[in-house]
Amino acid sequence: MMPRLFYGHVMVGQMRLTYYRTGGEKPPVILLHGFSDNALCWNRVPLALEEEFDVILPDARGHGSSGIGPDGVGLEIQARDVETLIEALQINPPVVIGHSMGADVAARLAANRPDLVRGVVLEDPPWGDNLPLDHLDPQSSVYQQIYADLLAYKQRSIDELMALCKERHPNWDESELFQWAKAKQELRPEALSGWVEPRRPWREIVTELRCPGLLLTADPARGGLVTPAVAEEIQALWPQVQVVHFPEAGHSIHREAYRTYIQTVLRFLRRFGG
Repeated sequence: MMPRLFYGHVMVGQMRLTYYRTGGEKPPVILLHGFSDNALCWNRVPLALEEEFDVILPDARGHGSSGIGPDGVGLEIQARDVETLIEALQINPPVVIGHSMGADVAARLAANRPDLVRGVVLEDPPWGDNLPLDHLDPQSSVYQQIYADLLAYKQRSIDELMALCKERHPNWDESELFQWAKAKQELRPEALSGWVEPRRPWREIVTELRCPGLLLTADPARGGLVTPAVAEEIQALWPQVQVVHFPEAGHSIHREAYRTYIQTVLRFLRRFGG
């Protein structure tokens, strides 16, 4: 079951940035999805939050129904997109929740514009040393293979992609499969170039964070990116963060440990009041 979502867009220069929103006179929360997902891949999460919060879910550049634009798709540019969205919608400073790429973007936004963000929830951001998408060279065989895989997704039917998702993630709820498949069909492979565009190192970003934060980590053996050592380093650099570990989950914590994830996130969000 999905929440009732309103659909809208804002213009960032000549680029159309689309978003979904639950609405209502409630504290705003923005959800930023991971690479190759889209806004609707949050699936059950906005349903659990909408009773208390105005939930806003943008499609990142090159994902879902959003464009790319001439200035690229890098993480710094994506952070400015969310900044533009907040200002265009004229909402009070939200709590920003991000998964993977979206978590990195949320942190960059909070570091760059602390006046616009009340707090952040970072679900397994791509932070560490020598991660697969770090220092990605567009001429490398790794980049070319990933790009080819993204192109191949677009040639498959929804049913084929859902079967692939089920095979890769047998413990995901059935409701996750369609949105995952649809996102892969909609993804523009050019979005991969965002990982080679210049960006400030994550450690530099973390040292600039001043808002309260929640860092959600997963089991590296199941695909989690943030190792215990990196989580410890983040805590040392950012005293306002609370780290919660999900040993039963891999990289997509909100899919693999949904109930515990929602309980943890709601406890954090309720700290801010109305």
